[in-house]
Amino acid sequence: MATLPLHFDNAPIREAIIAIQVHNLPDSIVEELSKLPQDVKDTYPKATPMSLSRFVGEISPQKTTASAHQNPLGLQFNSADSRQLFQARLNGFSFHRLAPYESWRPFRDEAFKLWGLYRKVVGPVKIVNFSVRYVNALVVPAPGLLEDHLRVYPQLPPEIPQMLMNYYMRLDLPLKDEGAGDGVLTMTQTLLPSEPGTSSILLDNLFTYAALEDRDDTLWKRIDAVQVVKNRVFLATLTPEMQRRIS
Repeated sequence: MATLPLHFDNAPIREAIIAIQVHNLPDSIVEELSKLPQDVKDTYPKATPMSLSRFVGEISPQKTTASAHQNPLGLQFNSADSRQLFQARLNGFSFHRLAPYESWRPFRDEAFKLWGLYRKVVGPVKIVNFSVRYVNALVVPAPGLLEDHLRVYPQLPPEIPQMLMNYYMRLDLPLKDEGAGDGVLTMTQTLLPSEPGTSSILLDNLFTYAALEDRDDTLWKRIDAVQVVKNRVFLATLTPEMQRRIS
């Protein structure tokens, strides 16, 4: 079912991510990934190698040894203003948009374009899963009640202190959607450092879907369908008062 795009003038989004995991590619592909800077140098001039650390230890009656190894994993590319970055790795791809976040369409289209460049360089891949993630920071007056701003929150019985110094809550919830398919929503909440007189609540929504060997056209149709799912979850999580604060 089509829905209107979701937009708030004071959007609390701190980072939005589209990630695609693939079956590990051979180490030789790292050399192919080194060709990417030529394709994106105008918009992503900062390229940084990424590596995977491996620690190997051996314990015996005679001696104990340990060693660390760095295996090349891929490259991270940052835009000149550091508001956008993408990672091209042996185990997948991800595109990150930092605040200010504009809207779904330019975010999705940039990820799609960069995925095409990644695929052109690495060749055929077997897709494992994809995810869409939105990390929000909701700033509210303090002291106050979580239930004034959130409809999902830790509920405390009246017999114990009601003032929270900090909290961490994680929920893993099944998702079923005709467009995106079956997936998992991992919702995380905690408190962030904030200015005096306010509290900053981290609301991190991660939508993950299996995509075993999906073709590119099917993959991106499913990614597009997540827009409706993430909007529905976000609105359902906020009270009308919180929606008003970010409008």
